[in-house]
Amino acid sequence: MADNGGMAVYTTPDPDELAALCRRLGLGAPRALQPVAAGVENSTWLLSVAAANPSATPTEWVLTIVEQGDVEALRFPATLCARLQDAGLPVPAPRPAPDGTRVHRLAGKPALLAPKAAGGHVLHPGAAHCRAIGDFLGRMHGQPRPATVPPRGNPFGRDWMERAGDRLAAHLDAADRVLLAEQLTRYRALEDAGQLPRGVIHADLFRDNALFEGERLSAVIDFNSACIDWLLLDLAIALHDWAGRADGGFDAAGAAALLTAYARRRPVGAGERRAWPEVLGIAATRFWVSRALAQLDTASELTGRAHKDPAEFRSRLLACRKATGIPEVPGTDN
Repeated sequence: MADNGGMAVYTTPDPDELAALCRRLGLGAPRALQPVAAGVENSTWLLSVAAANPSATPTEWVLTIVEQGDVEALRFPATLCARLQDAGLPVPAPRPAPDGTRVHRLAGKPALLAPKAAGGHVLHPGAAHCRAIGDFLGRMHGQPRPATVPPRGNPFGRDWMERAGDRLAAHLDAADRVLLAEQLTRYRALEDAGQLPRGVIHADLFRDNALFEGERLSAVIDFNSACIDWLLLDLAIALHDWAGRADGGFDAAGAAALLTAYARRRPVGAGERRAWPEVLGIAATRFWVSRALAQLDTASELTGRAHKDPAEFRSRLLACRKATGIPEVPGTDN
């Protein structure tokens, strides 16, 4: 995140354990460890090391201690980052140990160490920023799946949404319970049709997961939600944050730039274009529900950070349900 209010830190690594990990990874001795404002799910630190050869090994690293998750669940995103980096995409890959392991352990929890990327977050993206995001997603969706780890289903897919709906039922009014039930029915129908192309998706490409130097995309980060799902869902999630307006609509210039750049990299067929309004609504539902769930948890007490308002994505969902003013995805009928 761009702000520094409320450090998202639950776990502070033991200095000796951290130094041992740095030695194992060939990074040099730790010099400074600074908490970083980030999401509410993980502990994030900026680590400075005394590298023996700074020209060959970066001296600044981002340390992520995963508070809820296991090593096996992180192997897929860690391997994916390495594959994308090798393919020339701006993705910092977690540092491997000599045995190739990229998911480590600190304080008994999974930990990742990736080089700190240049650039900063964009609070008010313009068309050029949206174009860069669309181009990135199109390139990413054209990459092969990592073959060294089993494919990972969407941890925030329909099964999760159904469980979340059960938990939220007592906290939603009657109209919202009906709205969520209708969205789950639409979700099932699209899944049962089985016609939308699937592949590796980021699943959380919001503005706080991309870094820019001016209008140049310097890094896409936080692949912890990466999974196999509809490619169109990834596009919908990104469009909501990068080109969404406060009233639930979309900025025309930003949306056109993002979607056109994407379609130049990956042609979008007629069937996907017909499903596009429904997928946009499903993406909005996912974040409406996750934010509503977060309000039931105590994470803000630990981080000091306010929860994000679920009403934003509820408004987006309602706008998508009207199916008017939705930006079209350029595509092909082949």
